[in-house]
Amino acid sequence: MRLRRMCPCKASHFQRRPDRTAPPLLCSGLGTKVCMPPGTGLTQRAAHQDDGKPEKDSTIVNLVCSHLQGCQELNTERNRLLSPFEIFFSQNHIRPEFQDGRSIDAAVGCIGSRRFDPRDGFEDLGCPQKSSWWLLSQPFPMIEVIQWRIKLREEDGCQVVDDDGNELYGEREWYTLDNRRLYCLQRAAVALYPKQVRVLVSVVHQEEGSCREFRKFRSVDRGRSIRLGHRDSPDLPRWCWRLEVGLAEEVLPAGSALPRPGRRRDGRGSAGRPARRKNDRDPVDSGEDQAWGSHLANASLFVLVYATMRLLFALWRHYSSDERRQSVTSL
Repeated sequence: MRLRRMCPCKASHFQRRPDRTAPPLLCSGLGTKVCMPPGTGLTQRAAHQDDGKPEKDSTIVNLVCSHLQGCQELNTERNRLLSPFEIFFSQNHIRPEFQDGRSIDAAVGCIGSRRFDPRDGFEDLGCPQKSSWWLLSQPFPMIEVIQWRIKLREEDGCQVVDDDGNELYGEREWYTLDNRRLYCLQRAAVALYPKQVRVLVSVVHQEEGSCREFRKFRSVDRGRSIRLGHRDSPDLPRWCWRLEVGLAEEVLPAGSALPRPGRRRDGRGSAGRPARRKNDRDPVDSGEDQAWGSHLANASLFVLVYATMRLLFALWRHYSSDERRQSVTSL
């Protein structure tokens, strides 16, 4: 049986499929055919529609292919070219299968690569005109990345603090929640090392502290490595791209404390101020301390007056009862 599928580049690809378990082929638009790997969550219908028209924003392969044919413009605010080595993991552990139970090793083997061409038009995304960069074409949706300053953690997961008890944060770097896809991209980039490799990613713009998903950040080495396997497996293998290419592990800086936002007064926000240190108080802190001291003094005075009144009332009742007894006795 012969299947005919149309790619955005208008090329017809034929594939004999003796059974329904074989993965469909997809034109990458970069000179090679890329098979849709199992476990990426994509289906043949997601890659190509029956009417020959590509689905909107289905895969990175379709996006790059459409761009090269002049059919689609890249979003300079949303899309960016980054090295897989510049993106870091957000978890300590990933399973060797995707959510549908299929292996991620198949996805690694289906990632293609191609040298950048000045005619590709990636200058707006930071690609120089004369470049020796290589572009990865992955057969799954592009990963989403965000610039984030993560809380530093010890090996046991406890947060790292300075001498004054302030939580320490790392530098602003690129992180992703698509840890399995990033693992696949890093493996493909390691195979091309020392060539400069880039991949098209989708940037998530979030203000610092407002990304709910990154509250679950659990990496203890700032995303430089990740362990692969099931949680009940002892001694999980650790993946670190620097060790794979023969480089020493990165020496990470100590981190720094974030400025604390000022309190709102009169409906207006004040500028951020640094964390408070010992014997280092600003006028705002002194004013707040004086206000709290005034409230405490007022509360103490109220308690003292209340206790005095209760005591006087008890004494008055006691003497009143004695006078009644004496009057009754005299009668």
